[in-house]
Amino acid sequence: MLASAQQTTPPAQGDQTPASALRTLTPAEVAALSQGMPEGPDRELVVRVCAQCHEPQRVAALRLTREGWEGVVAKMATLGARMTDQEFARVVDYLAGNYKGEAPKPINLNTATSVELESVVALLRKESAAWIAYRTKTPCKTLDDLKKVPGVPFNKIDERRDRLVCF
Repeated sequence: MLASAQQTTPPAQGDQTPASALRTLTPAEVAALSQGMPEGPDRELVVRVCAQCHEPQRVAALRLTREGWEGVVAKMATLGARMTDQEFARVVDYLAGNYKGEAPKPINLNTATSVELESVVALLRKESAAWIAYRTKTPCKTLDDLKKVPGVPFNKIDERRDRLVCF
């Protein structure tokens, strides 16, 4: 994803900030910018990397999953944030551990709309309609109950098992 662990991430194409323009923060500046951020072994690293472009406390407003933080930090790297692969992992670990987001809530197959069944479960419109018609008489108690439903391919349910519930 990033340059090798021995190298720093190169600036993104079109980056107007030469490496020499990046400032080195003093220990007093790092301490001041760290105020209000959770304690942790990599707090100062996060401050040094993020403070080149914005105040590090900006992350406090975000609550993302680990994948979300990986995306944000990768975007920062493409915009010119300088860090090794190892530092990338440490920054993501700090942010994901201290500014956790919620994973998407599971879809209840007994109350899901046709649109939810089509977009989340990837059912076709006719498959969604088949499940909705079936559940009016026999709601599911477990996901495996859907194996019995004619016209609903269980493999689609099984592939998205982590996002689905029956209650």
